[in-house]
Amino acid sequence: MRTILSAFLVLISLAAAAAACPSITEGRQTFSVSGQYLYTPRSYGVVAGGGENLRNCGFNNTGYVISQPDFSFYTSGMGGYDRLEIEVTSAACDTVLLVNSANASWFFDDDSAGNMNPRVNLYGTSNTQGRVDVWVGTYGPSTCSATLEMETWYN
Repeated sequence: MRTILSAFLVLISLAAAAAACPSITEGRQTFSVSGQYLYTPRSYGVVAGGGENLRNCGFNNTGYVISQPDFSFYTSGMGGYDRLEIEVTSAACDTVLLVNSANASWFFDDDSAGNMNPRVNLYGTSNTQGRVDVWVGTYGPSTCSATLEMETWYN
């Protein structure tokens, strides 16, 4: 009986931890955008970071985010563009970027844009056309002000 009770408690604790991890729900902020609109870089202010440690959520990456996406972008007209670039800048802290693309693929980056700023490039309409969820996180557990930039490219 003790073994069954212990196993049950472990399952409940794992389920509670998973419930707090990044979830595929609509973002705190939502935008409907087209490939043509994003051909001019667009910026969105955000508080980076949160209480969810990605390592505790099954990700093999270091970073802290909120459970709900910071942004959900409903994209259309992406067929003429080969690439959607998503980048974060912040002078206040080391930021990370977690993206769930339109075809439900996960992308993570820490410092590809330089100066402790992340960048994710999505290629092909299967990744870019539809709902793209974005979490702007931090490398450590603190939060800071940051700017998310989205831009489409022909290459």
